Amino acid sequence: MNSFLMRWPEADPAALKWFREIAVTHLWLPWDAPGDTQAFLQACRAASIAVIAEFPPDGRAELALARKAGFDGAAFTGEGDEKALAALVNQHSDWQLFALLDPARIHWWTGAARAVLAAGLWPGARRLDPAAAGATQQAWLDANAYLIACLRGLFAGRDAWLGYRADERAGVSKTQPPPYGSVEVALAEAVMAGGGLVLTLPEHYRQALLRGKETAHAAWRSLLQTARFLREHRSGFLRPFGARVAVVAGSLPDCAEIVNLLYRHNVSPAVAPTNAIPAYGRFRILVAVGLGPHPAAARAVLTFARAGGKVLAVPVGPDEPAWWRQAAPTRIRSEENRDFFALGQGLLIAYREPVEDPGELALDVIDAMGWRTRDLRIWGSTTVLGILHRLDGGRLSVELLSYAGPARDFLLRVEGRFQRATLRRPGAPALPLRAAMRGTGTEVEISRLERVASLLLE
Repeated sequence: MNSFLMRWPEADPAALKWFREIAVTHLWLPWDAPGDTQAFLQACRAASIAVIAEFPPDGRAELALARKAGFDGAAFTGEGDEKALAALVNQHSDWQLFALLDPARIHWWTGAARAVLAAGLWPGARRLDPAAAGATQQAWLDANAYLIACLRGLFAGRDAWLGYRADERAGVSKTQPPPYGSVEVALAEAVMAGGGLVLTLPEHYRQALLRGKETAHAAWRSLLQTARFLREHRSGFLRPFGARVAVVAGSLPDCAEIVNLLYRHNVSPAVAPTNAIPAYGRFRILVAVGLGPHPAAARAVLTFARAGGKVLAVPVGPDEPAWWRQAAPTRIRSEENRDFFALGQGLLIAYREPVEDPGELALDVIDAMGWRTRDLRIWGSTTVLGILHRLDGGRLSVELLSYAGPARDFLLRVEGRFQRATLRRPGAPALPLRAAMRGTGTEVEISRLERVASLLLE
């Protein structure tokens, strides 16, 4: 996945310098964009940038006109039915196609078209309602790395792309535009999770760039540094996720909020489809979501538990059969909403009803891991999230993202004993840090995180 996708709302050849600087490979342009389209296409072609005509949901019939006009491809919304999408893709299979699909349709066959998930919230920290928040309640973080994890796991044969933009659907208020620096986080969280983003600048940021506003230009220079950093370390971000937890589910809607809250609590699990259940060993905990209709997957998950793993069995509907009963596990104890069973060498925790609060489920997963021996824990900052990747040679990387501006003086702990720690940052030399081994884990103090960094542990 070496492509860099970006949206731009007007055919303005003067904007080509921005595209060159950030190394755009594919530029999405509205089919009806204002400006001299032919001059724009020629300028982009001379710069080896493919221009993709983006169509509204009701504009797919005009794809042939875009081909005739000289566009290099098309991006369109996957609506209607799957057969109609397949027919459209087959009709233009020799062209560069992108299919924007919502979570309910992301499983559709897209053939020669690249699937792009049209979902996501603009990243950042939101203050909770002070009238409802308790004294210890923290800010809520809007983050999207979990969507990349879901796409990578459920659709391993595809590249994982997000296509949301800074609008009201993504939680952006018209009266409170997001900070310029949030664009870096939007790009970084997608790439650091092993995917990509169709980068769309918030309109107030884009206009400030065009007007020459210095604060916007400073943010752009910082974005360029981050983009270079992400390209430099891309191979590491594509490595398997490093947590010992995996979520098994049949569809994105079934598991999205569960995976979201696990990422929000720095668990950063892998996601697996029902036809590829991981074996016990590398993973120690499986969160099995909605396996009632998937008997083969249920049997594989029970094998995982018998081998010594811990399984949290979560139904997605009130009438879902208790698939785990086929193993005749031994009840150990019961709580208000779940039962604990011994099964072989492992443990099965069965929830009686669909989980109403995925945040509580995330805490249950951490309980199963052990709070002192969880894969990643961060003290001193509630707005920094981490993603774990396993590297060759027993090394580990922790991709760090700050969702509320620079973070200072926080401590992180990873499970595993490492002797060296190196903080890799955009636009700055690598910084050796002290790795302090504590019991079965390693602690590292970080004095400052601007927005994005990767901590290498060896």
